[in-house]
Amino acid sequence: MIRFVDNGGVTLALEVRGHGPRTFLFAHGWISGRRMWYDVADRLDGTRFTSHLLDFRGAGLSDRPLEGHDLEGYASDLRAALDAVGPAVVVAHSMGGKIAQYVATERPANLERLVLIAPGTARAYAMNAKHRALAEAAFGSRERIERFQRAAMVREVAPEVMERIVTDALISQREAWFGWYDKGRTADFADRLDRIAVKTVVVAGENDPLAPPQRVKRDVVERIDGALFVNLRRAGHNLPVETPDEIAGIVERVA
Repeated sequence: MIRFVDNGGVTLALEVRGHGPRTFLFAHGWISGRRMWYDVADRLDGTRFTSHLLDFRGAGLSDRPLEGHDLEGYASDLRAALDAVGPAVVVAHSMGGKIAQYVATERPANLERLVLIAPGTARAYAMNAKHRALAEAAFGSRERIERFQRAAMVREVAPEVMERIVTDALISQREAWFGWYDKGRTADFADRLDRIAVKTVVVAGENDPLAPPQRVKRDVVERIDGALFVNLRRAGHNLPVETPDEIAGIVERVA
């Protein structure tokens, strides 16, 4: 079932799986969408858990405004979704992980726990002209997007899974590609991470080229009081599709 949530005039899509008493809110990464979480959600017991899979603005079935493709804009999307479904455990990947950390520093009453999967860090990422040019060249190119996704992963995924994540990148709004790249990645709130007060589990892929475990441990785990670190062997960046069994197991145990 798809439900829609209003965030100040921006309509956000939430796909609902299961009907259990415990609630998860899943947040995706850059040039991705709610469907990144399908393989994880399919492994969760729907009689125990209700999963809400969010499309941020510019992704999937959500609205495509020209504005708000930055940390604060996406944080407002996550807040609106959490208000609509909470109390909930927020499970967030990559870009979504950075956004979830930002929202968690505000200590929302309806945030129960936090699971960060190959998360972006609260530190600013330096702009890189070469990387920016590669992103520009990949926009709208099925071949280059697939090459990028494969380079970020270690484990093979089924062809239909690869097709799903490539298609979601292809339909991602241009402002979502470059708004986050230019403004969201460069936002820095590392000095606020000690405000996070909920139980937090941080998961990294041993061979992740985008969020290396050493960086994740230094810039996320060691800055959040009591955070638990899990390093998955022989895994890259797209852990929700590379290691769905492991991620589903972690999420269930956290709940």
